[in-house]
Amino acid sequence: MLAAAMNGDELTVKILQGIREDIQKANRDSNERFETMDRRFENMERRFETMDRRFEFIETAIRDMAEQLVLLARGVKVAIEARERFEARVDDHEARLKALEARAPH
Repeated sequence: MLAAAMNGDELTVKILQGIREDIQKANRDSNERFETMDRRFENMERRFETMDRRFEFIETAIRDMAEQLVLLARGVKVAIEARERFEARVDDHEARLKALEARAPH
């Protein structure tokens, strides 16, 4: 009976050792997967940092262009207003010239 109990104990120990080995292997596999995921996340983080720098550059360029467009629009507005004033003066001078020509003998 003692021998049968020893065999049962040995079997239990073997089973527990097998379970421990399986758990250790599963832990190693999980650690490898986590390390792989960490590397992938680090790569993604570097890519996002690069994209952030690019977007900052693009945002700055767009903001600069918008400021230039505002200045250009103001310049065009001033030019149009100046043209309107000159056109009014030209129209006035043409009317006066016609009046003078009408008075002058031909």
